[in-house]
Amino acid sequence: MPIDLSRPLAELVLERPSRARVLERFGLDYCCGGKRSLAEACEHRDLEPATVAAELEAAALRPDAERDWGRAPLAELAEHIVRDHHGLLRRELPRLGALLEKVERAHGAELPELAELRETFAAMRAELEEHMADEEADVFPSFRDGGPFDPAEIAELEAEHEATGAALERLRELTGGYDLKRARCNTHRATIDGLRELELDLHRHIHEENNILFPRAFAAA
Repeated sequence: MPIDLSRPLAELVLERPSRARVLERFGLDYCCGGKRSLAEACEHRDLEPATVAAELEAAALRPDAERDWGRAPLAELAEHIVRDHHGLLRRELPRLGALLEKVERAHGAELPELAELRETFAAMRAELEEHMADEEADVFPSFRDGGPFDPAEIAELEAEHEATGAALERLRELTGGYDLKRARCNTHRATIDGLRELELDLHRHIHEENNILFPRAFAAA
C-alpha cells in the first residue's frame, strides 16, 4: 500500500519500527517531531516526499529486525530505557564533552562555530543528566508498579524532550548535518561521528517514551 503523506511520522514508526532507520537517514525527527505529517517533515527538510515514501514502502517489505517495544510490558520497556538509553548517555555525554573541549582548543580560532557547538552540547548534557535522575527517582518506579501517574509530571518530561530535540537540531546545523568532511583532525572526526550516533539513539529513546511508554501507561491506569 502506498504511504499516506498525511500520516504522522511517529505513527509510521509505531506501525513498523524499521522505518526509523529510513527517517534517520533523511534527517527526519520522528520523536519530538513525531506529530508532523510525512509531507510537513519533508517540506521542513526540503526533501521530495515521494522519494522518502518510496524508501519507507521498501523498508516495509523487509523483515523487521527492530524490537517492537509497543508490545513489551511497561516494566520491561522502562527497564530497557534506563539500561540501554540512559546507560549510553552516561557513557557518551562525558566522553563527547571532553572531545568537544579538546577540538575547540585545537581548532576554535579557525572554526568559531565550535564554541557554540560546545556550549549547546554542554547545556543539553546538563539538562539530560538532571532529566534522567528525575525519571529514575520519581517517574519510572510508577511505570514498573502500575501507577498512579501525574499528568503534570509527564507533561514536564515531554517539554524537556522538546528542548532536547531543539538542541539536537542546532548540533546538526552547526556540524553541517554531521559532515565528516568538515573534520580538521581525527579527534574532530570522532566528535562529529559521536554526536551523530548520540542523535540517533536519543531519537529512539525519546520516541519510546513520548510515543509508547507515556501513552500506554495512561491507557493502562
